[in-house]
This record gives sequence, C-alpha cells and structure tokens, in this order.
Amino acid sequence: MNLFATFEQSIDIEQALAEIESSLISRDQILVVYMDNEPSPEKLTGRTREIHSNAFEVGMACATGSAVIGACIGFVLVWGPIIWGLICVLIGFTIGYSVYYFLKKDSVHTRRLKKEPEVLVIIQCTEIHVHPIREILWKYRALTVGQTEDPSS
Repeated sequence: MNLFATFEQSIDIEQALAEIESSLISRDQILVVYMDNEPSPEKLTGRTREIHSNAFEVGMACATGSAVIGACIGFVLVWGPIIWGLICVLIGFTIGYSVYYFLKKDSVHTRRLKKEPEVLVIIQCTEIHVHPIREILWKYRALTVGQTEDPSS
C-alpha cells in the first residue's frame, strides 16, 4: 500500500515521521517532497492580475459607455456631441477606475498573503500498518491523507 499525506510546513511533519519511523516502518520507505509556491509575479506570463490593469479596463469600459451617452446628449446641448463625448469619456473613466480600485484595493491585499508551501509525504507500507499510520498522520494535523493499492500486488 502507498499512503499519501499533505502537511503545511511545520514541526508536525517531523514529529509524525519520527513516530512512524520509531515504531512501524523504516526510513527508506518514506519519501518527503517539498512543494514550491507559485512563481513570483515577474515569472508569470500571460494576463496580468494586478489591480491597476483591471481598474484601467473597467475605467475604459465606463468611458466607452459614457462617451456614447455624452455624444447623444451633445446633440441637444450647446457645445455639440464631440465635446460632450470627450467630457463624458473623462468623467466615465474617472468614475469607473476609482470605484473599481477602491472596492478591490482591500481584497487584493488579503488574498496575496504568502502561504507556506505544502509538503507531500509518501509512505510505502503493508496493509497491516495502514490504519496506525493514518491515525498518526491525522494526529499530527495532516491536511489530507489518501492511499492506493500497490500496483505490483
């Protein structure tokens, strides 16, 4: 049987592994894999997730809508549709950018908190040891625990 468990990086992993090694199985039947965090923003490619670029997009959408409305109203007003369309573009962009930026500013900072990387522990054992090992893993705050049958059996 193969057991898989994920942990947050902490001393709990070491304690769980020490208890398993001391009583149940040998060290060469345990594999520990340290998982990487997401790459830094400089390494990300594709669409940006920065709040300023998203606020710019929302501002441009509001500016487009405001320009259409301003041009329509401009046919009735004194300065004409072009001037009123440009005035409404500036007003629409400012309102759209500001509203999006100030509403999303706090949620972006809370979402970007650095999360500790997870650790994957793979244990190869006999079926007799599965239940005690699972109990030890849960005792030391494993995030998830799973098992598979050994493909050779």
